[in-house]
Amino acid sequence: MSDSPSMEGPGGYGAVPPPVVTPPPIPASTSAHGPNEAASPWLSIWTRPRATLRLILDTDPRRGVLRLAALGGIVESLSLATREGLGDTYSIPVVLAFATAGGAAAGLLGIIIFTAVLSLTGRWLGGRGRRVDVMAALAWANVPGIWGLLLWLPRAALLGGEIFHPAPAGIQGNPPALLLYGLLQIVQLLIALWGFAISLKCLGEAHAFSAWRALGALILGGFIVIVPIGLVVMAVQSLV
Repeated sequence: MSDSPSMEGPGGYGAVPPPVVTPPPIPASTSAHGPNEAASPWLSIWTRPRATLRLILDTDPRRGVLRLAALGGIVESLSLATREGLGDTYSIPVVLAFATAGGAAAGLLGIIIFTAVLSLTGRWLGGRGRRVDVMAALAWANVPGIWGLLLWLPRAALLGGEIFHPAPAGIQGNPPALLLYGLLQIVQLLIALWGFAISLKCLGEAHAFSAWRALGALILGGFIVIVPIGLVVMAVQSLV
């Protein structure tokens, strides 16, 4: 008689089926960042800035940083050119060249300076962010403003050659044009305000503290940057 273990079931009616192994459930924490969020931070950062930035920091914090900084500088330069009325003095190609070349350079220089400053002030307030984290936060906070570049298309169609004029005269006395111009201004303002809120949330996530503490770090950083510049300007004026 064989001593090998029997493969028959109870009563000798066939083999015993192998046990069914149920895979363990996926924890909720691992599915917090879905594939859509990973693939489109340009969209998710509008409503989930902290989660979006955290995913970026955990995967590739250097992702698109320089490109975003350059585009953010272009956005600011276009707004500056309009506020200062450069369109009253210079042609549209000259203003665009200034905004693209000068704005991109200013954006890259600015993110280097403010990364160093906000890394420092953030640590003063108990933050733990590395410089690469802070730089990523500042870069991705430019996304709303970059989306706002789309508003320049209807603005150009409406204003034509007065696109960079702070007070375009061509739409005066034209109520529909004035209404559309006002709506574009309001939307641009709302994007700027929400972009500022996103920047605080992103900086807070980079330093692992609240958005309010991020505001404090930003204010301290502003004093560090602005006060020396103001002193230099005053010194130059006194020598002239």
